[in-house]
Amino acid sequence: MLLRMAPSPVIRLHRAIALRQIDGAAAALTAVEELASSLQRYHLFHATRAELLRELGLADDARQADQRALELTVNPAEQALLEERLRRVRT
Repeated sequence: MLLRMAPSPVIRLHRAIALRQIDGAAAALTAVEELASSLQRYHLFHATRAELLRELGLADDARQADQRALELTVNPAEQALLEERLRRVRT
């Protein structure tokens, strides 16, 4: 319903996250990738991509997406979370 009322790229990203629970990570990633041109500068786009890529076993791509999310966010809590994800991959 929200998508019909306010069809913004961020709302579509939220829908893709919900899609993960219904149709799995691959379907959600496809929906997220469709938003790339609209959300390239939005850190949560990249963080979401990273989670889906990680779930699909694509660790290198996930690390790159987490790194991009880290570059884009100014929120200290989000930075700490992303830095921790990146550290876990290296160890």
